[in-house]
Amino acid sequence: MSSKRLNNTFEQLHAQFGRLLLVAFLFFEKYRLLFRQNVCRITLKGGGPILTAKMKNGLFVILSEGMKKEQLRKWRKTEQFFCPQCDQPVQLKVGEIIIPHFAHLKDDACETTFSEGETQDHLRGKQQLYSFFQQRTEQVHLEPYLTLLAQRPDLLVFDQEKRIPIEFQCSAIPILQKEERTAGYEGNGMQPIWILRTPVNLAAFAEGLGVFTFSKFQESFFTKQSPEGIVFLTYNPNTMKFHYFSSLIHISGKRYIGIHRTLSLENQVFPFARPKPPTVQEIHRYVDIYMDKRKKFLQTCILWNKKGVNHRFLRDCYEMRLHPTKLPHWIGLPVSDQHYFKQHDCEWQLALNRYLRRQHVGIEGLSESLAKKFTVMYGDGSRRQIQACIAYQDVLNVVRMNSSQNGEDESKRAVFHLLAERFLAKRYEN
Repeated sequence: MSSKRLNNTFEQLHAQFGRLLLVAFLFFEKYRLLFRQNVCRITLKGGGPILTAKMKNGLFVILSEGMKKEQLRKWRKTEQFFCPQCDQPVQLKVGEIIIPHFAHLKDDACETTFSEGETQDHLRGKQQLYSFFQQRTEQVHLEPYLTLLAQRPDLLVFDQEKRIPIEFQCSAIPILQKEERTAGYEGNGMQPIWILRTPVNLAAFAEGLGVFTFSKFQESFFTKQSPEGIVFLTYNPNTMKFHYFSSLIHISGKRYIGIHRTLSLENQVFPFARPKPPTVQEIHRYVDIYMDKRKKFLQTCILWNKKGVNHRFLRDCYEMRLHPTKLPHWIGLPVSDQHYFKQHDCEWQLALNRYLRRQHVGIEGLSESLAKKFTVMYGDGSRRQIQACIAYQDVLNVVRMNSSQNGEDESKRAVFHLLAERFLAKRYEN
C-alpha cells in the first residue's frame, strides 16, 4: 500500500473516530441532563404537582405540613379528589421521598396549571409560608387561580383590606416573564411580594458585613426601602430561615457591599420585618471596603490593561489630564441608583464629566436630556441610569469639587458623608 493511500485511510479512520466521540459525548450529555431533571424535579405530563384539591362534597383539601402520611394513605383509599381549576380527577401521592401532593392523571392537561415542574423546595416552602400566613394574617389562599389575570400565585394573602400575591421562586425564569406577572398583579390593584429561594452560595456566607455577588436575575428581586437602602429578601425552606441582604452598595459588575442577616420563620412577622440600617461603626467599614475596591480597580486598569490605547477609562483619564490612581475625590462616589451602571463608579462618573466637557457644560448644567444622551452612548439609556446621573449632580452640590483636596483622606470623608446621609438621616428623623 502506497504512503498516500495509507495517509488517506488513516485520515478516514481519524474522522470516523472523531464522529464516534462526538456522538458518545452528545449521548452522555443528553442523559446527564435528563438525570438531573428527574432528580431535581417532579415531572408530570398533566400539569405540575399541587397542594390543594376538591373533594366530591365540594370542600377544599390543603396538604399542610402537619398532616400525617399514615392518615393520608388511608384517605387516599376512601376519597376522590379533583383539581380546583379544571375539575379533572387528581391523584393523592404519598411517597417516602417526595412530600405528599396531588397530581393530574397522565392523560389530563390542565390549562390553568402553570408549574413548569415543582421542586421539593418549592412545595415545602409553599407549605411553610401558608402556615406562617395562616397565623399572622386575616386569610390566606394556597395556589388560587385568578381568572381575570389567568395567573396563579403561590399564595394570596388578605390583610387589612389588601390582597397580596406571594410568589416563592425556586428556579430562574426570564426576567421579562417576572415583570409581566408583576404588571398583571399591579394592573389589578395588587402589589406582589416576590421571595427567592436562598441561593446555596449566599446561604453559606457568615452573617455580618461583606462583599456579595448577585446575578442579574437575583437583582430583579431587589427592593428599595428607606433608610435601609437596597434590600434582597430570600427564604430557605430547609432551614426555615429568611436571609436578608440589606443596605447594598454597588461596587462594579455583580458585586455589592452589604449586610447579611437571618431571621427564623418562627420569629418573622408580617408585614415582613425590616433590617436595621448600618451603625456608624459599620459605615466606617463600608468606607474602608469601598475605598479598597476603588483603589484595586484603578490599579487593575493599569496593570492588567489588555486593550492598550482602546481602554475607555484610561482614554478618558488622558483626555481629562488625570492620573488613573490619583483621581479627584469627587470621581468614584456611591450615589443613588448607581447599580444600574455595571461599570465602576469611577468609570461612568469620569465618562460623564468628559462628555459634559465636550459639550462645553459644567456638571451644574447637566439636564435630563443631556443625561439621556450620555446614557444612550455609555449605558443602556434607561430611566434609572438617568436618575443616577442626576443624583451624582446633586451629590456634587454637597461634596465640593476642590481639586486641591484630592487625597485619600478627603475621598474617605466624602464617601462617609454620603453613606451616613443615606443610612442615618432618616433613622434620626424616625
